Amino acid sequence: MKKVEEKALVLSTLTSVILSFTVVIGAISFIILKIKQNREYKDKWKDYDECGV
Repeated sequence: MKKVEEKALVLSTLTSVILSFTVVIGAISFIILKIKQNREYKDKWKDYDECGV
């Protein structure tokens, strides 16, 4: 019985670590995507700032 409990604990811990990494990677990816989109948007409209539109 002890080995089954140890395997379950290891599996649970491993699953938690993997899910945590997934969430962190997703959050970082989202932030990078938003920064990139914001930069592209500003680059697109920077020429129109000079003409007063």
